[in-house]
This record gives sequence, structure tokens and C-alpha cells, in this order.
Amino acid sequence: SEQPARLRIPSLGVDAHVQDVGIAKSGRMAVPSNYTDVGWYRYGPAPGSVGSAVLDGHIDNGFGLGGVFRRLGELRPGDEILLETAGGEELRFVVEEASVYEVADVPVDRIFNRNDAARLNLITCEGVWDGESRSYSERLVVYAVLR
Repeated sequence: SEQPARLRIPSLGVDAHVQDVGIAKSGRMAVPSNYTDVGWYRYGPAPGSVGSAVLDGHIDNGFGLGGVFRRLGELRPGDEILLETAGGEELRFVVEEASVYEVADVPVDRIFNRNDAARLNLITCEGVWDGESRSYSERLVVYAVLR
């Protein structure tokens, strides 16, 4: 399947360009280069393939202005997430659940390695900003599955 080009979340008014991202110097998944795009983890499966496709996005720009995933926590089971591939195909995913984790407790295996279905997992930051680690204290993960 093809790489993703656009992500739309109708209930949140999200319509975003998708960048390819890899791994940051920290060893974690890299984030998009701006606050309006989402990043697709290019070393994982493409959305629509069996496995866990992972997209991340910023919650804000560091100056209080909202990022693309600022309202991600409002998603509820049954909400729809639409993903358009580079070839123009639209894939429809449905939210199964959303969970918030402390940074140290993020279930990396569950997010990146489940391969029982065609999954789409969205990640953003939550909690409080820590100036020392230059990171938020929590991560919000929305788990969705192809319908």
C-alpha cells in the first residue's frame, strides 16, 4: 500500500498534510517539522496494511498556539479518521480507544508492533511541559482500526 498524503478527522476539523518521519537523535520517533502537518513513521507499515501505522503531531507550537493534534483527546470510540494515500485512495479508520501514558510508560510494542489488523495509531503530547527534558510529561495515544 502507498504512503499517506492527507489525514482528515472530521469531528475535530483536522485536515493535514502528512510528512514522512524517521527516528530522532533521542532514539524516539521523530516529529513533523511544523505544527500543522502530521508525521508518518516511515519504518513501519503504510496505513491500510496489516500492522500498526503510526502518525504523530504537535499539540501546540511552544507558544500556546494550537498544533494539529491539540484536540486529539476529544476523540471517542466510533469516531472516524480518514486517510488519503498518495494515489488518492481514501482509507477509513474507526477509533477503538484513547489512552494517556506517562512518558516512561508508553507501551512502544503496543503502538508500533501489533499486527493483528490494519491499525492506525495517533500520538501527541499531554500533561505538563518540562523545560529540562524539553518534553511534555505524558503521551496521548488514539488507537484506530481499518473498517
